[in-house]
Amino acid sequence: MGWDHNQNGNDRSSAPTFVRAFERGEIEAYYLPKVDLRSGRGIGVEALARWEHPNSGLTAAADFLGDLETAGLMRELTELIVRSSIRAAGDWWRSGLGLQLSVNLSTRVFSQPEWSLDQFVTEALSSAGLPGKALQFEVTEDALVNGGEDVPSTLERLSALGATVAIDDFGTGHFSLRQLMDLPIEEIKIDRSLILGLDADDNRAIVRSAIHVAHQLGIRVVAEGIETSGQWRQLRSLGAERAQGFLIAEPLPAREVPAWLAAWNHRARELSSIKRLRRGSKAVPKEAGKTLAEATA
Repeated sequence: MGWDHNQNGNDRSSAPTFVRAFERGEIEAYYLPKVDLRSGRGIGVEALARWEHPNSGLTAAADFLGDLETAGLMRELTELIVRSSIRAAGDWWRSGLGLQLSVNLSTRVFSQPEWSLDQFVTEALSSAGLPGKALQFEVTEDALVNGGEDVPSTLERLSALGATVAIDDFGTGHFSLRQLMDLPIEEIKIDRSLILGLDADDNRAIVRSAIHVAHQLGIRVVAEGIETSGQWRQLRSLGAERAQGFLIAEPLPAREVPAWLAAWNHRARELSSIKRLRRGSKAVPKEAGKTLAEATA
């Protein structure tokens, strides 16, 4: 990637650290697992851009997206994450894991001249041998409100490929639930700020209302940023179907996803069996399955 994408005309020597890391190919996709709140089963992953710094370790996208956007590299970053994550998902799909892959789309990618996002995705799916139904795109409320008139039509074309569309960070912007009816939205992700403040009456009321209205519209609900077993239990009782957060797992490199999924699903099945035994027999010790219960009880 050349530094000629910088809108300010600077040369490579003056490029910010993160831009130079991107151009060296050091930014890659990591994967945050998503699980079913009822069964505890792993059902998908969200692709996230990460940089493995040689000294400070893994750096989150929030720390470098501003630099890449200033350098005019958001399209290139999107291509990198979409292509590499679809390739990884294709490998998982062929091995029988059946994970749904979620990819984030920034506001900027909807206004790229002479570039068709859906055509790029079509080619990436074909190359990886991944069916469109295994793919989900996440857009923020800001992208829906400020992304321009091409956003609805682009989402419709992605949906026509078989992919689903989700609203990320729901509850932080000015996008109303009523507007969901006009877009091919199948899932909303309640922002982690509301989840972390779930003990507050106002936050809990907002989350309960969002879940209720979403379900009335036939839309699934994902809780982002779950960090405690108490949040897990509350959100399950409120009716959310899916969950992500550090209680479940931190973002993983592609090579670690299959092993994580196998271990997690094994514990979920084990806990489910223990629960069934408990209902039928008082002899089953309560301590059995305690570790996984902290996440899925």
